[in-house]
Amino acid sequence: TYGETVGRVGVVAPEEATAKDFYFDSYAHHSAHEDLLKDTVRMEAFRDAITGNPQLFAGKVVLDVGCGTGILSLFAARAGAAHVYAVECSAVI
Repeated sequence: TYGETVGRVGVVAPEEATAKDFYFDSYAHHSAHEDLLKDTVRMEAFRDAITGNPQLFAGKVVLDVGCGTGILSLFAARAGAAHVYAVECSAVI
């Protein structure tokens, strides 16, 4: 079935893992997200761009695909989004 192997790297034999397993597994570790969250220039730029433009988010539905930790989803909610869908395929959440 499509997607049944996602997140199985380290659980299945390497020859059974697919390219998507390796891709999503690379984001399944907290250290990858920790580095992004600690990049204050990057995070502040995202925060300011989203929360500084509430007219773009107020009352809207937001879909954050590949949300990781969900920080951008939280910014969208703070900016007034009516509903935020945060979707992540890796095993980080």
